[in-house]
Amino acid sequence: MAGDWSDGQNDAIVADYFAILADDVAGRPYSKAGHNRLLQATVGRPRGSIEYKHQNISAVLKGLGEDWIPGYKPA
Repeated sequence: MAGDWSDGQNDAIVADYFAILADDVAGRPYSKAGHNRLLQATVGRPRGSIEYKHQNISAVLKGLGEDWIPGYKPA
């Protein structure tokens, strides 16, 4: 699927990002690959697209001086 992300797709990936971030901050284990697979099924985007979108979210959070997921370096 090419093109812009829909509001629903953006909502899903942002919610997923903050779920992972909460686990990371709390020191709970999580699987980036597992989250990615679930998102692929939910939003219909490929693995790489989801990874890059997570990196974009990290970039926004870094720019705001907030915590971000170390495994998703800001893009």
